[in-house]
Amino acid sequence: MTDTILSVRGLGKGFYIHDRAKHIPAAMGVSFDLKPGELAALVGPSGAGKSSLLKAIYRSYVPTEGVVNYTTAAGEVVDLVRAPETQITALRRAEIGFVTQFLHCLPRLSTLDVVARPLLQQGIARAAAHDRAAQMLAALAIPEQLWDATPATFSGGERQRVNIARSFAQGGRLMLLDEPTASLDPASRENVCAMIEGAKAEGTGMVAIFHDTALVGRLADHRIDVQRAAFEEAAE
Repeated sequence: MTDTILSVRGLGKGFYIHDRAKHIPAAMGVSFDLKPGELAALVGPSGAGKSSLLKAIYRSYVPTEGVVNYTTAAGEVVDLVRAPETQITALRRAEIGFVTQFLHCLPRLSTLDVVARPLLQQGIARAAAHDRAAQMLAALAIPEQLWDATPATFSGGERQRVNIARSFAQGGRLMLLDEPTASLDPASRENVCAMIEGAKAEGTGMVAIFHDTALVGRLADHRIDVQRAAFEEAAE
């Protein structure tokens, strides 16, 4: 069994704008390896395609090129680029988490239920799922009196903390973090950093984007430079 949890080779994602006949590559030719307990930070200028690469690994974007080999808890190596949707969905539910930049949840669902929902989908009992959700919300300083309210009424920073609580409550062997601290105050940012460090210590592998370069220096084991690619314009 390999000790590499993720092996990325030649990963790229491009977009074709049909009405302008243009191919726009977000990022191309990215390669790296990740072991359990390590964090690889994607760094580069705005617009270089860092978020697109994260979504390509998660397969919410279908990559244009490359291989993304993920080693499951059972030791099976799965190419996330070519695996069937049913297998991708199962891995997302059980092993691969994603902290997005924006919270998306069902309207009128309480904050506690939003955070507990991934655990319920894993088959965890409701009481245990709510206990775990409460632990995460408390760790991120979401006041208990807000847990019955919908996150739709929260500030941007509060919604992001709920988003992070949901992903860390679910856990996983691999976590993808898209600027998790961008809209947070210093105290909340420190809480999130502590959660990231704790997850790394437990063996979770992470691929992350951070707005703050100081956090890259503090948390990252590897820096993956992503450069802006030139686009190709079709001849008229």
